Amino acid sequence: MRGSEPYRQCWCRDPATGKPLRAKCPKLKNKKHGKWYARYDAGGTEGNRRQPVVGPFDTKKECEDELASALARIGGGGSAPDRKLRVAAYLDAYIAGKRNLKPRTMETDSDAFRLYWKPALGHMRLVDVRDHHVSDAISAMELVNRPLPQAEKLPQAVCEMLLRMTAARADDERRVLPEGEARHKKSTKPLSPARIGRMFAPFRAAMNAAVPRKIGVNPCDGVELPRARQVKPLAWTAPRETAFREALGKRLREAEATKGKRLTTVEREKVWASPDLRPCPVMVWLPAHCGKFLDSIEGERLFAAFIFTMFSGLRQDEIVGLNWAEVDLDEGVAYVRETGSGNDPKSDAGTRAVPLSAVVAKDLKAWRKVQAAERLAWGPDWPGTGRVFTHEDGQQITGQWLSRRFATLAWRADLPYVRFHDLRHGAASLAKAAGASSKEISAQLGHSRQSFTDTTYVTVFPDVAKAAAEAAAALVPRKRLRPEGGVS
Repeated sequence: MRGSEPYRQCWCRDPATGKPLRAKCPKLKNKKHGKWYARYDAGGTEGNRRQPVVGPFDTKKECEDELASALARIGGGGSAPDRKLRVAAYLDAYIAGKRNLKPRTMETDSDAFRLYWKPALGHMRLVDVRDHHVSDAISAMELVNRPLPQAEKLPQAVCEMLLRMTAARADDERRVLPEGEARHKKSTKPLSPARIGRMFAPFRAAMNAAVPRKIGVNPCDGVELPRARQVKPLAWTAPRETAFREALGKRLREAEATKGKRLTTVEREKVWASPDLRPCPVMVWLPAHCGKFLDSIEGERLFAAFIFTMFSGLRQDEIVGLNWAEVDLDEGVAYVRETGSGNDPKSDAGTRAVPLSAVVAKDLKAWRKVQAAERLAWGPDWPGTGRVFTHEDGQQITGQWLSRRFATLAWRADLPYVRFHDLRHGAASLAKAAGASSKEISAQLGHSRQSFTDTTYVTVFPDVAKAAAEAAAALVPRKRLRPEGGVS
Protein backbone atom coordinates (compact mmCIF):
# COMPACT_ATOMS: atom_id res chain seq x y z
CA MET A 1 0.00 0.00 0.00
CA ARG A 2 1.47 3.28 -1.09
CA GLY A 3 0.53 6.93 -0.68
CA SER A 4 1.64 10.03 -2.51
CA GLU A 5 3.60 12.88 -1.01
CA PRO A 6 1.13 15.50 0.32
CA TYR A 7 0.64 18.33 -2.13
CA ARG A 8 -0.97 21.76 -1.97
CA GLN A 9 -3.51 23.07 -4.44
CA CYS A 10 -6.41 25.49 -4.68
CA TRP A 11 -9.59 25.87 -6.74
CA CYS A 12 -8.91 29.26 -8.28
CA ARG A 13 -9.89 29.36 -11.96
CA ASP A 14 -8.04 30.53 -15.04
CA PRO A 15 -9.69 33.81 -16.17
CA ALA A 16 -9.33 32.82 -19.80
CA THR A 17 -10.43 29.17 -19.78
CA GLY A 18 -12.43 28.99 -16.54
CA LYS A 19 -10.66 25.77 -15.58
CA PRO A 20 -9.31 25.19 -12.04
CA LEU A 21 -5.63 26.13 -11.69
CA ARG A 22 -5.07 23.67 -8.81
CA ALA A 23 -1.31 23.27 -8.22
CA LYS A 24 -0.43 25.84 -10.94
CA CYS A 25 -2.03 28.79 -9.14
CA PRO A 26 0.54 31.58 -8.65
CA LYS A 27 -1.06 32.47 -5.33
CA LEU A 28 0.27 29.23 -3.85
CA LYS A 29 3.49 31.07 -3.15
CA ASN A 30 1.57 32.39 -0.18
CA LYS A 31 1.64 29.56 2.40
CA LYS A 32 -1.84 30.50 3.63
CA HIS A 33 -3.39 29.97 0.20
CA GLY A 34 -4.78 26.59 -0.82
CA LYS A 35 -5.20 23.30 1.04
CA TRP A 36 -3.20 20.12 1.49
CA TYR A 37 -4.16 16.83 -0.25
CA ALA A 38 -2.73 13.37 -0.83
CA ARG A 39 -3.63 10.21 -2.76
CA TYR A 40 -3.16 6.54 -1.92
CA ASP A 41 -3.55 3.22 -3.67
CA ALA A 42 -6.72 1.43 -2.50
CA GLY A 43 -6.44 -1.55 -4.85
CA GLY A 44 -8.92 -2.50 -7.55
CA THR A 45 -8.89 -4.45 -10.78
CA GLU A 46 -6.18 -4.21 -13.43
CA GLY A 47 -6.62 -0.98 -15.34
CA ASN A 48 -9.11 0.32 -12.82
CA ARG A 49 -7.01 1.14 -9.77
CA ARG A 50 -8.72 3.10 -7.01
CA GLN A 51 -6.77 6.12 -5.80
CA PRO A 52 -8.87 8.01 -3.23
CA VAL A 53 -7.93 11.53 -2.18
CA VAL A 54 -7.55 12.66 1.42
CA GLY A 55 -8.06 16.33 2.14
CA PRO A 56 -8.50 19.23 2.22
CA PHE A 57 -6.40 20.05 5.29
CA ASP A 58 -5.06 23.32 6.56
CA THR A 59 -1.60 21.89 7.34
CA LYS A 60 0.70 19.31 5.84
CA LYS A 61 0.90 17.52 9.20
CA GLU A 62 -2.88 16.96 9.29
CA CYS A 63 -2.76 15.59 5.76
CA GLU A 64 0.09 13.20 6.60
CA ASP A 65 -1.75 11.93 9.70
CA GLU A 66 -4.94 11.21 7.75
CA LEU A 67 -2.95 9.53 4.97
CA ALA A 68 -1.26 7.28 7.52
CA SER A 69 -4.64 6.38 9.04
CA ALA A 70 -6.09 5.55 5.63
CA LEU A 71 -3.13 3.32 4.74
CA ALA A 72 -3.39 1.59 8.12
CA ARG A 73 -7.08 0.82 7.52
CA ILE A 74 -6.39 -0.60 4.09
CA GLY A 75 -3.44 -2.62 5.37
CA GLY A 76 -5.54 -4.04 8.21
CA GLY A 77 -8.18 -5.37 5.84
CA GLY A 78 -10.48 -2.35 6.03
CA SER A 79 -12.03 -0.50 3.14
CA ALA A 80 -11.28 2.93 1.75
CA PRO A 81 -13.78 5.59 2.85
CA ASP A 82 -16.34 6.75 0.32
CA ARG A 83 -15.38 10.37 -0.27
CA LYS A 84 -18.57 11.05 -2.23
CA LEU A 85 -20.90 10.14 0.65
CA ARG A 86 -22.70 13.18 2.04
CA VAL A 87 -23.75 13.55 5.67
CA ALA A 88 -27.48 13.77 4.79
CA ALA A 89 -27.38 10.53 2.80
CA TYR A 90 -25.44 8.77 5.53
CA LEU A 91 -27.88 9.87 8.27
CA ASP A 92 -30.83 8.68 6.18
CA ALA A 93 -29.22 5.27 5.69
CA TYR A 94 -28.23 5.09 9.36
CA ILE A 95 -31.71 5.77 10.74
CA ALA A 96 -33.30 3.41 8.20
CA GLY A 97 -31.06 0.62 9.47
CA LYS A 98 -31.97 1.07 13.16
CA ARG A 99 -34.49 -1.78 13.24
CA ASN A 100 -34.60 -2.18 17.01
CA LEU A 101 -35.41 1.42 17.94
CA LYS A 102 -38.74 1.98 19.65
CA PRO A 103 -41.17 4.14 17.63
CA ARG A 104 -40.87 7.10 19.99
CA THR A 105 -37.06 6.98 19.88
CA MET A 106 -37.13 6.60 16.10
CA GLU A 107 -39.30 9.71 15.87
CA THR A 108 -37.04 11.72 18.18
CA ASP A 109 -33.84 10.72 16.36
CA SER A 110 -35.40 11.40 12.95
CA ASP A 111 -36.47 14.87 14.14
CA ALA A 112 -32.93 15.58 15.38
CA PHE A 113 -31.48 14.74 11.96
CA ARG A 114 -34.22 16.51 9.95
CA LEU A 115 -34.38 19.72 11.96
CA TYR A 116 -30.75 20.25 12.96
CA TRP A 117 -28.00 18.01 11.62
CA LYS A 118 -29.04 17.69 7.99
CA PRO A 119 -29.64 21.46 7.65
CA ALA A 120 -26.33 22.19 9.41
CA LEU A 121 -23.99 19.57 7.91
CA GLY A 122 -26.03 17.52 5.43
CA HIS A 123 -24.39 19.09 2.38
CA MET A 124 -20.86 18.19 3.53
CA ARG A 125 -18.94 15.06 2.65
CA LEU A 126 -18.91 12.72 5.62
CA VAL A 127 -15.13 12.37 5.58
CA ASP A 128 -14.68 16.15 5.73
CA VAL A 129 -16.67 16.75 8.94
CA ARG A 130 -14.47 17.94 11.81
CA ASP A 131 -15.11 18.80 15.43
CA HIS A 132 -15.26 22.53 14.69
CA HIS A 133 -18.12 21.92 12.24
CA VAL A 134 -20.05 20.08 14.94
CA SER A 135 -19.27 22.83 17.45
CA ASP A 136 -20.59 25.46 15.01
CA ALA A 137 -23.81 23.46 14.66
CA ILE A 138 -24.21 23.43 18.45
CA SER A 139 -23.68 27.21 18.50
CA ALA A 140 -26.41 27.62 15.88
CA MET A 141 -28.77 25.44 17.91
CA GLU A 142 -28.22 27.70 20.93
CA LEU A 143 -29.44 30.67 18.84
CA VAL A 144 -32.68 29.06 17.61
CA ASN A 145 -35.69 31.23 18.56
CA ARG A 146 -33.47 33.68 20.46
CA PRO A 147 -32.67 37.35 19.77
CA LEU A 148 -29.66 37.39 17.51
CA PRO A 149 -26.48 39.27 18.44
CA GLN A 150 -24.96 41.70 15.99
CA ALA A 151 -24.22 39.95 12.72
CA GLU A 152 -20.54 40.86 12.74
CA LYS A 153 -20.11 39.02 16.04
CA LEU A 154 -21.30 35.70 14.58
CA PRO A 155 -19.08 33.46 12.46
CA GLN A 156 -20.33 33.13 8.89
CA ALA A 157 -20.66 29.36 9.19
CA VAL A 158 -22.90 29.66 12.26
CA CYS A 159 -25.12 32.24 10.53
CA GLU A 160 -25.60 29.98 7.51
CA MET A 161 -26.38 26.94 9.67
CA LEU A 162 -28.91 28.94 11.68
CA LEU A 163 -30.69 30.09 8.52
CA ARG A 164 -30.98 26.52 7.26
CA MET A 165 -32.22 25.26 10.67
CA THR A 166 -34.82 28.04 10.78
CA ALA A 167 -36.08 27.07 7.34
CA ALA A 168 -36.30 23.40 8.35
CA ARG A 169 -38.29 24.29 11.48
CA ALA A 170 -40.69 26.62 9.65
CA ASP A 171 -43.21 23.85 8.93
CA ASP A 172 -44.64 21.50 11.54
CA GLU A 173 -45.16 18.88 8.78
CA ARG A 174 -48.65 17.88 9.82
CA ARG A 175 -50.29 16.17 6.87
CA VAL A 176 -53.88 17.24 7.67
CA LEU A 177 -54.68 20.68 9.07
CA PRO A 178 -57.99 21.77 10.59
CA GLU A 179 -59.97 24.01 8.26
CA GLY A 180 -58.74 27.58 8.35
CA GLU A 181 -55.52 26.79 10.26
CA ALA A 182 -52.20 27.80 8.74
CA ARG A 183 -48.97 25.88 9.04
CA HIS A 184 -46.60 27.21 11.66
CA LYS A 185 -43.21 26.66 13.23
CA LYS A 186 -42.60 23.38 14.97
CA SER A 187 -41.88 25.33 18.16
CA THR A 188 -41.26 28.94 19.08
CA LYS A 189 -39.34 28.14 22.26
CA PRO A 190 -35.54 28.38 22.44
CA LEU A 191 -33.67 25.10 22.80
CA SER A 192 -32.66 24.37 26.38
CA PRO A 193 -29.23 22.88 27.09
CA ALA A 194 -30.94 19.58 27.94
CA ARG A 195 -32.79 19.62 24.61
CA ILE A 196 -29.57 20.32 22.71
CA GLY A 197 -27.98 17.37 24.51
CA ARG A 198 -30.84 15.10 23.45
CA MET A 199 -30.52 16.26 19.83
CA PHE A 200 -26.75 15.75 19.94
CA ALA A 201 -26.91 12.18 21.24
CA PRO A 202 -28.28 10.46 18.09
CA PHE A 203 -25.83 12.33 15.85
CA ARG A 204 -22.91 11.27 18.05
CA ALA A 205 -24.18 7.67 17.89
CA ALA A 206 -24.39 7.89 14.10
CA MET A 207 -20.83 9.18 13.86
CA ASN A 208 -19.65 6.42 16.20
CA ALA A 209 -21.23 3.88 13.87
CA ALA A 210 -19.26 5.35 10.96
CA VAL A 211 -15.91 4.63 12.68
CA PRO A 212 -13.73 3.06 11.31
CA ARG A 213 -15.44 1.90 8.10
CA LYS A 214 -16.36 5.34 6.77
CA ILE A 215 -14.36 7.85 8.83
CA GLY A 216 -11.19 7.61 10.90
CA VAL A 217 -12.35 9.37 14.07
CA ASN A 218 -15.64 10.62 15.46
CA PRO A 219 -15.86 14.41 14.91
CA CYS A 220 -18.12 14.64 17.98
CA ASP A 221 -15.27 13.65 20.29
CA GLY A 222 -14.14 16.61 22.33
CA VAL A 223 -17.11 18.82 21.40
CA GLU A 224 -18.31 20.72 24.46
CA LEU A 225 -22.06 20.97 25.00
CA PRO A 226 -23.83 23.76 26.89
CA ARG A 227 -24.22 22.74 30.50
CA ALA A 228 -27.67 21.42 31.37
CA ARG A 229 -28.74 22.03 34.94
CA GLN A 230 -30.01 18.82 36.49
CA VAL A 231 -33.59 19.25 37.63
CA LYS A 232 -34.26 17.64 41.00
CA PRO A 233 -37.79 17.40 42.40
CA LEU A 234 -38.77 19.76 45.20
CA ALA A 235 -41.45 19.15 47.82
CA TRP A 236 -44.30 21.62 48.27
CA THR A 237 -43.25 22.72 51.76
CA ALA A 238 -45.37 25.24 53.67
CA PRO A 239 -43.15 28.27 52.84
CA ARG A 240 -43.04 27.33 49.15
CA GLU A 241 -46.80 26.84 49.03
CA THR A 242 -47.35 30.21 50.76
CA ALA A 243 -45.12 31.97 48.23
CA PHE A 244 -46.94 30.16 45.40
CA ARG A 245 -50.37 31.26 46.62
CA GLU A 246 -49.25 34.87 47.09
CA ALA A 247 -47.79 34.95 43.55
CA LEU A 248 -50.91 33.26 42.16
CA GLY A 249 -53.22 35.78 43.86
CA LYS A 250 -51.18 38.68 42.53
CA ARG A 251 -51.16 37.21 38.99
CA LEU A 252 -54.94 36.68 39.06
CA ARG A 253 -55.59 40.23 40.25
CA GLU A 254 -53.36 41.66 37.53
CA ALA A 255 -55.06 39.54 34.86
CA GLU A 256 -58.53 40.59 36.00
CA ALA A 257 -57.50 44.25 36.15
CA THR A 258 -56.21 44.02 32.59
CA LYS A 259 -59.33 42.23 31.36
CA GLY A 260 -61.69 44.44 33.33
CA LYS A 261 -63.75 41.55 34.72
CA ARG A 262 -63.42 38.34 36.69
CA LEU A 263 -61.62 35.50 34.92
CA THR A 264 -63.51 32.35 34.04
CA THR A 265 -62.73 29.09 35.82
CA VAL A 266 -60.79 27.85 32.81
CA GLU A 267 -58.74 31.06 32.68
CA ARG A 268 -58.00 30.93 36.41
CA GLU A 269 -56.87 27.32 36.14
CA LYS A 270 -54.56 28.26 33.27
CA VAL A 271 -52.94 30.95 35.43
CA TRP A 272 -52.63 28.45 38.30
CA ALA A 273 -50.67 26.14 35.99
CA SER A 274 -48.18 28.85 34.91
CA PRO A 275 -44.65 27.32 35.08
CA ASP A 276 -43.04 30.51 36.40
CA LEU A 277 -45.16 30.42 39.56
CA ARG A 278 -43.45 27.21 40.67
CA PRO A 279 -39.97 27.17 42.23
CA CYS A 280 -38.99 24.12 40.15
CA PRO A 281 -40.35 22.40 37.01
CA VAL A 282 -40.77 19.18 39.02
CA MET A 283 -42.76 19.59 42.22
CA VAL A 284 -43.92 16.86 44.60
CA TRP A 285 -46.87 16.88 46.95
CA LEU A 286 -46.30 16.11 50.62
CA PRO A 287 -48.28 13.19 52.10
CA ALA A 288 -50.84 15.69 53.46
CA HIS A 289 -51.42 17.03 49.95
CA CYS A 290 -51.86 13.50 48.61
CA GLY A 291 -54.45 12.75 51.28
CA LYS A 292 -56.33 15.98 50.57
CA PHE A 293 -56.42 15.18 46.85
CA LEU A 294 -57.73 11.64 47.36
CA ASP A 295 -60.37 12.84 49.83
CA SER A 296 -61.54 15.47 47.35
CA ILE A 297 -62.05 13.01 44.48
CA GLU A 298 -63.85 10.22 46.34
CA GLY A 299 -66.77 10.42 43.90
CA GLU A 300 -64.58 10.56 40.79
CA ARG A 301 -65.41 7.79 38.31
CA LEU A 302 -61.75 6.94 37.70
CA PHE A 303 -60.68 7.42 41.30
CA ALA A 304 -58.87 4.06 41.08
CA ALA A 305 -56.66 5.31 38.24
CA PHE A 306 -55.35 8.24 40.28
CA ILE A 307 -54.76 6.36 43.54
CA PHE A 308 -53.09 3.57 41.56
CA THR A 309 -50.76 6.09 39.87
CA MET A 310 -50.03 7.89 43.14
CA PHE A 311 -48.70 4.75 44.83
CA SER A 312 -47.39 2.65 41.90
CA GLY A 313 -45.41 5.30 40.04
CA LEU A 314 -46.25 3.93 36.59
CA ARG A 315 -45.61 6.12 33.56
CA GLN A 316 -48.62 7.76 31.94
CA ASP A 317 -48.50 5.51 28.86
CA GLU A 318 -48.11 2.45 31.09
CA ILE A 319 -51.27 3.39 33.03
CA VAL A 320 -53.19 3.77 29.78
CA GLY A 321 -51.91 0.46 28.41
CA LEU A 322 -52.47 -1.68 31.52
CA ASN A 323 -54.59 -4.80 30.89
CA TRP A 324 -56.70 -6.74 33.40
CA ALA A 325 -54.90 -9.90 32.30
CA GLU A 326 -51.72 -8.45 33.83
CA VAL A 327 -53.28 -7.48 37.19
CA ASP A 328 -53.53 -10.03 40.00
CA LEU A 329 -55.57 -8.37 42.73
CA ASP A 330 -55.53 -11.42 45.00
CA GLU A 331 -51.72 -11.47 45.03
CA GLY A 332 -51.50 -7.67 44.93
CA VAL A 333 -49.29 -7.24 41.88
CA ALA A 334 -49.52 -5.60 38.44
CA TYR A 335 -47.29 -6.64 35.55
CA VAL A 336 -46.19 -3.87 33.18
CA ARG A 337 -45.72 -5.36 29.72
CA GLU A 338 -47.40 -2.98 27.28
CA THR A 339 -48.01 0.73 26.76
CA GLY A 340 -51.10 2.53 25.52
CA SER A 341 -49.68 2.65 22.00
CA GLY A 342 -49.36 -1.13 21.98
CA ASN A 343 -45.56 -1.09 22.20
CA ASP A 344 -43.23 -2.55 24.81
CA PRO A 345 -42.29 -0.38 27.81
CA LYS A 346 -39.67 2.32 27.44
CA SER A 347 -36.73 0.01 28.26
CA ASP A 348 -36.02 -3.59 29.21
CA ALA A 349 -36.17 -2.55 32.86
CA GLY A 350 -39.64 -1.15 32.19
CA THR A 351 -41.05 -4.67 31.88
CA ARG A 352 -41.61 -5.38 35.55
CA ALA A 353 -43.88 -6.47 38.38
CA VAL A 354 -45.25 -3.64 40.56
CA PRO A 355 -46.57 -4.48 44.04
CA LEU A 356 -50.01 -3.15 45.00
CA SER A 357 -50.95 -2.11 48.51
CA ALA A 358 -54.13 -3.45 50.06
CA VAL A 359 -55.74 0.01 49.73
CA VAL A 360 -55.00 0.19 46.00
CA ALA A 361 -56.11 -3.41 45.41
CA LYS A 362 -59.41 -2.69 47.20
CA ASP A 363 -60.11 0.35 45.00
CA LEU A 364 -59.22 -1.58 41.85
CA LYS A 365 -61.66 -4.34 42.80
CA ALA A 366 -64.39 -1.74 43.28
CA TRP A 367 -63.53 -0.17 39.94
CA ARG A 368 -63.65 -3.54 38.18
CA LYS A 369 -67.26 -3.96 39.35
CA VAL A 370 -68.15 -0.50 38.02
CA GLN A 371 -66.55 -1.30 34.68
CA ALA A 372 -68.38 -4.65 34.51
CA ALA A 373 -71.70 -2.86 35.01
CA GLU A 374 -70.84 -0.41 32.23
CA ARG A 375 -69.94 -3.29 29.95
CA LEU A 376 -73.34 -4.92 30.55
CA ALA A 377 -75.11 -1.61 29.93
CA TRP A 378 -73.41 -1.12 26.56
CA GLY A 379 -73.86 -4.73 25.50
CA PRO A 380 -72.43 -5.68 22.08
CA ASP A 381 -71.25 -2.11 21.48
CA TRP A 382 -68.59 -2.52 24.18
CA PRO A 383 -65.23 -2.77 22.34
CA GLY A 384 -63.63 -5.21 24.79
CA THR A 385 -60.08 -3.82 24.72
CA GLY A 386 -59.17 -5.54 28.00
CA ARG A 387 -57.76 -2.26 29.34
CA VAL A 388 -58.04 -1.58 33.05
CA PHE A 389 -59.01 2.08 32.67
CA THR A 390 -61.59 3.00 30.01
CA HIS A 391 -64.29 5.54 29.27
CA GLU A 392 -67.93 4.69 30.02
CA ASP A 393 -68.38 3.30 26.49
CA GLY A 394 -65.34 1.03 26.87
CA GLN A 395 -63.05 3.10 24.67
CA GLN A 396 -59.43 3.36 25.79
CA ILE A 397 -58.51 6.58 27.60
CA THR A 398 -55.60 8.61 26.29
CA GLY A 399 -52.64 9.92 28.23
CA GLN A 400 -53.56 13.49 27.30
CA TRP A 401 -57.09 13.05 28.65
CA LEU A 402 -55.80 11.52 31.88
CA SER A 403 -53.30 14.32 32.41
CA ARG A 404 -55.88 17.01 31.69
CA ARG A 405 -58.44 15.44 34.02
CA PHE A 406 -55.87 15.23 36.80
CA ALA A 407 -55.03 18.93 36.46
CA THR A 408 -58.70 19.89 36.71
CA LEU A 409 -59.22 17.75 39.82
CA ALA A 410 -56.08 19.15 41.50
CA TRP A 411 -57.25 22.71 40.74
CA ARG A 412 -60.68 22.04 42.23
CA ALA A 413 -59.02 20.56 45.34
CA ASP A 414 -57.21 23.91 45.87
CA LEU A 415 -53.78 22.27 45.84
CA PRO A 416 -50.47 23.64 44.54
CA TYR A 417 -49.81 22.65 40.95
CA VAL A 418 -48.06 19.41 40.01
CA ARG A 419 -48.07 17.62 36.66
CA PHE A 420 -49.56 14.16 36.26
CA HIS A 421 -46.02 12.85 35.65
CA ASP A 422 -44.99 14.35 38.99
CA LEU A 423 -47.14 11.70 40.69
CA ARG A 424 -44.43 9.30 39.55
CA HIS A 425 -41.83 11.35 41.42
CA GLY A 426 -44.22 11.49 44.36
CA ALA A 427 -44.60 7.70 44.41
CA ALA A 428 -40.82 7.32 44.60
CA SER A 429 -40.63 9.88 47.43
CA LEU A 430 -43.45 8.21 49.38
CA ALA A 431 -41.74 4.84 49.04
CA LYS A 432 -38.47 6.36 50.27
CA ALA A 433 -40.23 7.91 53.26
CA ALA A 434 -41.81 4.53 54.03
CA GLY A 435 -38.36 2.93 54.25
CA ALA A 436 -38.03 1.30 50.82
CA SER A 437 -34.49 0.86 49.52
CA SER A 438 -33.18 2.56 46.38
CA LYS A 439 -33.04 -0.83 44.67
CA GLU A 440 -36.72 -1.49 45.41
CA ILE A 441 -37.81 1.97 44.27
CA SER A 442 -35.75 1.76 41.08
CA ALA A 443 -37.27 -1.63 40.25
CA GLN A 444 -40.79 -0.32 40.92
CA LEU A 445 -40.28 2.66 38.59
CA GLY A 446 -38.65 0.57 35.88
CA HIS A 447 -35.26 2.31 35.92
CA SER A 448 -32.09 0.52 34.89
CA ARG A 449 -29.86 2.60 37.21
CA GLN A 450 -30.47 3.18 40.90
CA SER A 451 -28.36 6.36 40.81
CA PHE A 452 -30.78 7.89 38.29
CA THR A 453 -33.71 7.11 40.61
CA ASP A 454 -32.01 8.72 43.60
CA THR A 455 -30.82 11.88 41.86
CA THR A 456 -33.76 12.55 39.55
CA TYR A 457 -36.89 11.02 41.05
CA VAL A 458 -36.66 10.95 44.84
CA THR A 459 -37.06 13.92 47.15
CA VAL A 460 -36.78 13.58 50.91
CA PHE A 461 -39.77 15.01 52.75
CA PRO A 462 -38.86 17.61 55.43
CA ASP A 463 -40.30 15.60 58.34
CA VAL A 464 -38.37 12.51 57.27
CA ALA A 465 -35.14 14.52 56.98
CA LYS A 466 -35.75 16.11 60.41
CA ALA A 467 -36.39 12.71 62.01
CA ALA A 468 -33.13 11.42 60.53
CA ALA A 469 -31.27 14.48 61.85
CA GLU A 470 -32.72 13.99 65.34
CA ALA A 471 -31.85 10.29 65.27
CA ALA A 472 -28.27 11.11 64.25
CA ALA A 473 -27.92 13.66 67.06
CA ALA A 474 -29.31 11.15 69.59
CA LEU A 475 -26.51 8.71 68.77
CA VAL A 476 -23.86 11.04 70.27
CA PRO A 477 -23.57 10.60 74.08
CA ARG A 478 -23.31 13.80 76.14
CA LYS A 479 -22.47 14.26 79.84
CA ARG A 480 -24.61 17.31 80.19
CA LEU A 481 -27.22 18.71 77.86
CA ARG A 482 -27.11 22.44 77.28
CA PRO A 483 -30.29 24.07 78.59
CA GLU A 484 -32.50 25.64 75.98
CA GLY A 485 -31.50 29.26 75.38
CA GLY A 486 -28.59 29.14 77.85
CA VAL A 487 -25.10 27.79 78.50
CA SER A 488 -24.56 24.42 80.21
